[in-house]
Order: sequence, then structure tokens, then C-alpha cells
Amino acid sequence: MPNLKDQLQTSKGFWSIIGSMLLIQFGLGLFTAHKLTVTHDEYWHLPVGFLSWETGKFDYDRLNPPFIRTWSAIPLLFTSAESGQPPYSSDPADYGDAFLETNPQNYQQYYFLGRCMILLLSVATGVLLAIWARELYSPSAAYLAVFLWSMSPNVLANATLGTQDLAITGFFLATVYCGWKFALNVSWKWALITGAVLGLAQITKFTAILLPLILILQWFILRYKNKTLENNLSKRSILAKWGGLILTSWFILNAGYLFQGTSQQISAYQFQSSELKTLNQLPPFIQTIPLLLPRDYLMGFDLQRFIMQQSHPTYLNTEWKLDGFHSYYICALLYKLPHAVQFLLLLAIFLWFKQRNHNDDMSLKTLGTLFAPVILLILIASFSKNQLGLRYILPVFPFLFLFICPLAKHLDFHKHKLYSYLVIVAVVPLPLSLRYAPDHLAYFNELSGSPENGAQHLIDSNLDWGQDLYLLKQYVDNNALDDIGVAYFGTIPPSSQDINYHLPPELRPAPGLYAISASLIQGRPYSARKPDGSRHNIGLDMLGYFRFFEPKARLGYSINLYELTPEDVARWEMAVIRANRGSYPQ
Repeated sequence: MPNLKDQLQTSKGFWSIIGSMLLIQFGLGLFTAHKLTVTHDEYWHLPVGFLSWETGKFDYDRLNPPFIRTWSAIPLLFTSAESGQPPYSSDPADYGDAFLETNPQNYQQYYFLGRCMILLLSVATGVLLAIWARELYSPSAAYLAVFLWSMSPNVLANATLGTQDLAITGFFLATVYCGWKFALNVSWKWALITGAVLGLAQITKFTAILLPLILILQWFILRYKNKTLENNLSKRSILAKWGGLILTSWFILNAGYLFQGTSQQISAYQFQSSELKTLNQLPPFIQTIPLLLPRDYLMGFDLQRFIMQQSHPTYLNTEWKLDGFHSYYICALLYKLPHAVQFLLLLAIFLWFKQRNHNDDMSLKTLGTLFAPVILLILIASFSKNQLGLRYILPVFPFLFLFICPLAKHLDFHKHKLYSYLVIVAVVPLPLSLRYAPDHLAYFNELSGSPENGAQHLIDSNLDWGQDLYLLKQYVDNNALDDIGVAYFGTIPPSSQDINYHLPPELRPAPGLYAISASLIQGRPYSARKPDGSRHNIGLDMLGYFRFFEPKARLGYSINLYELTPEDVARWEMAVIRANRGSYPQ
């Protein structure tokens, strides 16, 4: 009878273990997806995807490519959901409003179904992670990689939302994996598969524009002076296969937009971003050249680049800047990665340097392949002016896990006793990082103060993306409140949940009961919903006075509840007077 170790090495045993870990993630994901309120951007993604199915058009909101929106909306085609047929709007939340108004009873169920489609992509990404880790290292390394993936609160947070961030993470991994196979085995099969996956990535999120550069870097990293690979391929053969890869990617990208607006001349566009605006300044005869990409793709990419180039208030460690922080994403990783993962990452780096003289040429090239997307993505994001959350660099997570997972080979208490204990000590507590369920979005590690103090470091989609409105609804109902002051960082109108409320006063407090989103407490400017559904612009730090008071309660980790008395207001006024005299500590 085979022992346990032998059983785990078999294909059946291997996939049983992998499947069990991903099933746990999927189950937790279903619980989270069912609980949380529709989040900020999610509010319009699903309706826009549903509209694309109904009309075959992709210009309702060009800021994101259509693939994941339409993917999420597939289950709605088998329900009685209606889009409301809203007119075109410059505010994509209007599409969410129309969907909510048309489906008042079932809209939460429809968003849940859309979220389930993203959960399926998370499972698929975990499977691919297992495949690549096993091919690179061993089955035990694959177990560790998938365990890290399935126990990651940051992964689970995005896997349960109908947004593009988890999906582009999966397509980053898939594209680099296929590119790795193509570079090691230059065949038409892998050229075409890589091209197809690259094309799907392009219609998932505009971040995928980096992937062609990553594929080229990967090719040269793996093949430069690599004596183990076949180097007798002719340049014509290699160029032909690269051409097939690019052509396949181009075809998938255009097919994703149903070839709408493909081949329009440059003169047909008026670009706004600095990168594309130069095309409008070319001589007239050059502007007659057709651009062989869908119109909505080009217009969307141009709009996204234009927005990213504008100054945007960014918050980090209680400080605001208009041009972002170069340290933003490094700090986000320090605050939001579980300490166990951080420790394993440091241990992997230490062991790699210790054994660097014993690493063969291929292991060095593999390291370069894994870290090229990590370094490139973090560098570019760090110099962006629009820094809104860790989700922008979520694609680096699978590559970090692949770097860590070779530690599994040190689980040998006879040969590597110390390392075995260190790895076990780090891995065993990893499930504890999921203890905040369903509040994975608000996860912060212990040294950063946990979710309760996360707002001291990061806000927006790192902590508060409108996910806890359902808790405010429960509080209002349980306490039979007729009126409450609400400033909610979310796109769904609180009045649609039968919450009777008013906006809080700005700049100075007034007695009353208030529910305020963490992002707005820290001073984020925002266009908040009025009770009638219209917008009111709250300026920078207009509600910052709430930081003076201790909250009565927290609803989840994104909404603070305050009950201010006349005495509280008087105390604040005295503090302001002292501050103006220079005696009140800021």
C-alpha cells in the first residue's frame, strides 16, 4: 500500500490537495460575495456589461475594456434582469442607477451572480499557479503556492468583486506562463496560444499594455546565451512565429470589440492624453493612415491615460499629495501583506542569496522571468499620479508566490531542520489572515494596526470602497431611526436602501447621530449622494473634524458611527480656539 508521500505525488492526489484549497477559497468567496454591498466601481461594471450584451455596443463607458464586464454579466442572460435602457452618460454611475431602479427586488442577487464569475477566474488562476509551480519546482512547491493564493485576504477581497483587478491578475500570470513555454519551446502551438491569451488580457484591462514588453524581456532573459535551448532556429522561423503571436493577439483584441471602428484614420480622432495627442499633430497625409485597432479601445485607452496624467489627491500615512507618493505601493505591501507572507518572502530572498553560487543558469533566468513583471508594474505604478489602492499592483502577487514556493523543498527535518521549522511557523498561521471575513477588503496586518487602524495609513479601495452599507441599513432598522447624518463613500444611493438621512455639516460639527465613511473622515474629497440621489461635492478635509471625536461604534471597518452631543461640540470649539492660539497639539 503506497504511503502518504507517494499518494501526494500522484496526479490524483496532487489535484485533490489543490482542489481542496481552492474549494475553501471559493466557499469563503461565496460567503463574502453574498454579504457585501455593491462597491464603488462595481456599481456600473455589471450594468455596462449587461448593456453590451443587449446592444452589442461598448461605448457606454470606455474607461475599461469590455471582456470582464460581459463575462460577469453572462448569468444575467438567464434571468429576468433588465438594464433599464439608460441613455449615454458621462457619469457611469447613471447606468448603475438605471439598473437598480429597474431591478429593485433582485439587483443584489444579480450582482452576486456577477461576482461568482470572478470567483471562477480566481479558481482558474489558482490551477494555473499550481501547474507552473509544479513544472518549475515540484508538487510540494505547487501546494505552497496555491496555499498562499487561497489564504491571501487581498486576493480573496478582489475575487469577490465584479471588477477587473482579479481578472487581469490571472491574465498576467497566464500570459507570462505561455510566454515562458513559447520561449523554451519555439513552436507554432505556443506562439498562437500566447497570442490568444495576450489578446484576452488586452480586452480585460489597459494595464495589459505592459505585457508585450514583458514578453520581449522574458524572451531575451530565457534565451540569451542559454546553451540548454535549441538555438539553430532560423531568424525567419522565429520572426514568423512572433508575427503569428502578434497577429493572433491583434485578432482577439479586435474580436473582443466585434471589430467596431477598426481601421479608422488618425484624423477621425481627437486624443487628449500626451501619448496619443501627438498623433493629431502629424502632417495631414500621415493622418490618413488607418489605426488598426477598435475605436472604443483607442478612445478608452486615451481617456484612461488622460485621467492618470491629471493630479489626483492621494492619501498615505495621514498625508495628502496631489501628485502621489513614490513609496505608496511599497507601503501598501508593508501594511496589507500578512506578516507570514512577508516573512516567507524575506526567507526566500535569504536562501536565494545564500545558495546563489549553486544556482544554475536556468534558475537565474527563471528568477528574472518572475521578477520582470513585479519590478516593471511596481515601478510604473509608483510614479503614477493616480494611486487609489493595492489592487493596481495585484498582478504581482502570483509571481511573489512563485518566488516563495521553492521553500517547500526545505521541509526536511533531517537535512534542513531550522529552515523547516521557520517555514512551518510562517505557514501555519496564514489562515488567520482570513479571520476578518467578510471584510477581506479592509485587511491590514498586525503591525500596521489591523483593520481598526487601517485608515491611519491607507483609504479608498484599500479599506473603504462602500462595502458596508448593508450594515448601516441593519443598524437603522434595528434602532428604528427616522433620520441620521450620512456621508457615504459609495455609488449606490443610501436612500435606495430606505435609509432616511441628511448630509452632515461641513467644516464644523453639530449635535446628532452620524455615519461617516472612513475615507471621508480622513479628508478625501468626494461627490456624495444626497437623499434625492443627486450629487454634492465634499471638498478636501471638509469632514475632517470627525477625527477629533471617538466613534460610538464601527459598522464593519469602513463606516464610523458618531453620536455628538452639545457638550462634544463645545469641546471641539474650545480645542479649535486653543489650536488657533498655538497651544492645541495637532
